[in-house]
Amino acid sequence: MTIRRSRRRGQAALHLTSVFALVGCASMHNQQIADIDSTRGALSPFQIQVNATGVSVHDGAAVARTLAPNEASRKQVSWIETILALTQMGPQTGEPTFSDDWADGLVTRILKRCPSGQITGLTTRREAMKYPVISGELVTVKGYCIL
Repeated sequence: MTIRRSRRRGQAALHLTSVFALVGCASMHNQQIADIDSTRGALSPFQIQVNATGVSVHDGAAVARTLAPNEASRKQVSWIETILALTQMGPQTGEPTFSDDWADGLVTRILKRCPSGQITGLTTRREAMKYPVISGELVTVKGYCIL
């Protein structure tokens, strides 16, 4: 009996893994492009990326409930899911991230790359990648420093 139950859980895990491999999505939420002014001096290109990883408590709990051996374990997973969901904060475009200030240092990083502060052709792009259980938020900034 134990071998059958173990085999069924293994088959369920394999099925979930194959579904996860087939399901995934990336979407761009925002892109802004500015004009490039090459009349004020030589240009030096730069690119900066920052990202954060989010976790879907609900997707993770669904997987855990599928693999749980009995009803008591499934109830315990649901209880933990509720507690974790209440403690997460983050952007609404993807799954909640564990830090809501992950993109705050962009301006400082841009000024390190271009200390004069004279920038042209600034492009920003914000994307979200969504997979079962895990997601990502990515901000890319490109531009030219006027030398």
